Amino acid sequence: MKRILTAILCAGILAVTAVGCSYNDALYKDGNSSSQTSEDSTQPTTSSVKDDKYGNDLDGLVDYFVAKEYLGSKDGSIKMDASAIGAKEGKKFAAKYAGSNIIIELYSYDTKKTNSTADEIVKSVKDNGTFSIYGLPDVTAYLSDNGNYLMIYTDTAINKTNPDKNSDNYKHREQVIKDFKAFKK
Repeated sequence: MKRILTAILCAGILAVTAVGCSYNDALYKDGNSSSQTSEDSTQPTTSSVKDDKYGNDLDGLVDYFVAKEYLGSKDGSIKMDASAIGAKEGKKFAAKYAGSNIIIELYSYDTKKTNSTADEIVKSVKDNGTFSIYGLPDVTAYLSDNGNYLMIYTDTAINKTNPDKNSDNYKHREQVIKDFKAFKK
């Protein structure tokens, strides 16, 4: 009986892992096939776009990122299970910059009604810049200055352990993080 339960558990874990891996592959394929010329540029995004004309919600943040040309459009996003990190809602986007694949996940929190999962994730990101769920490896994340939003930014061209701080992709990521943190400050 124990062996049967163990086998079922292992099969379930394998299935979840396979789905997760193919999920990112599908995003990269979508990001490669869509015409996102704004993301495939190496020119720095102008800072003329201000956040005051966008709503203080996830859709407003997404519209702001589209206006800043960090995202090609708000279409094609994948709705994420935000409850896994205690968030109210979340969306995942595929983009390109300087020929590399970028995944941007954006989540919004209801800071007036947090739960223990949200408190744990937000505290971990504030303290370490990372969080972990379900015993998986740590994920680097960024919290907005107002505490309402969380972003996961993954660029295939940036070496996680030893990034080239002079590369265009690194500078672009730092600008995206700066603008994200300042949104509705």
